[in-house]
Amino acid sequence: MLPGGKAPEKIRLEHKALEIARHFFNNDKTVAAICHGAQTLISAGLLKERRATCYIAIRDDLKLAGATYEDREVVVDGNLVTSRHPADLYAFGRELVKKIKV
Repeated sequence: MLPGGKAPEKIRLEHKALEIARHFFNNDKTVAAICHGAQTLISAGLLKERRATCYIAIRDDLKLAGATYEDREVVVDGNLVTSRHPADLYAFGRELVKKIKV
């Protein structure tokens, strides 16, 4: 689970954090990001040819990373669950719980 807010701006600079994200993706584990959380996935190079959403301010970054941006409350693409902002928490949580229960 990658949080939003200001944290991803710092997290994405941590080599170990990028390694952890890649490990989860490479092992088909659930990865979830809300709001600015997608910045970590962008820096890890994990969004190419994926469908995702994020906070509007980093929408262009998501697209430049090779993702297909969808302006929806939650987007599920395989093991990836993304959401736009705190107002989408219910939908985000619902889809995340589905993934974790599997």
